[in-house]
Amino acid sequence: MKGGGIGNLTYEQRDELREMFDTVDTQCRGYIPVSKLPEIHQALGLEQPSPDMWVRWKASVDPEGTGKMTYERLEDFVSLRYDEMDQNREILSAFRLFKPEANDIKNAQITFADLKRVSAHLGENIPDDELQEMINIADADNSGSVGFADFMRVMRKSGLF
Repeated sequence: MKGGGIGNLTYEQRDELREMFDTVDTQCRGYIPVSKLPEIHQALGLEQPSPDMWVRWKASVDPEGTGKMTYERLEDFVSLRYDEMDQNREILSAFRLFKPEANDIKNAQITFADLKRVSAHLGENIPDDELQEMINIADADNSGSVGFADFMRVMRKSGLF
């Protein structure tokens, strides 16, 4: 986690976060209980993680295990969460290039035909066997197509997002 609390937050986001922190830190001690993290997370409208992820996140804002976190640690944490949300939106937009009509992204699947259509639209002349290989590499469950979770995994692993 980066130090200094600089982050990529806008001034408005920082003001909102500081106000939340100060509301919890009523005695102006300079820290708040780590147990307030889910409450703050939800109030900011951030996506709710799994219970396992909460454990890891709490450890990241309180590596010493004191049960407390400073404003700077909270700001760093929130900045990372906003960055992740932005990345997820970008990956979703990229996925929609292949499946623009999909209403239920979690169940949508990119097929060979989708990949071929988009590559042709982009002016890429990729042989069918290479397109199929792309599907095979990304297809973790061997369904013959690529779901959103597989797509997200490949995009993150490739460093594109």
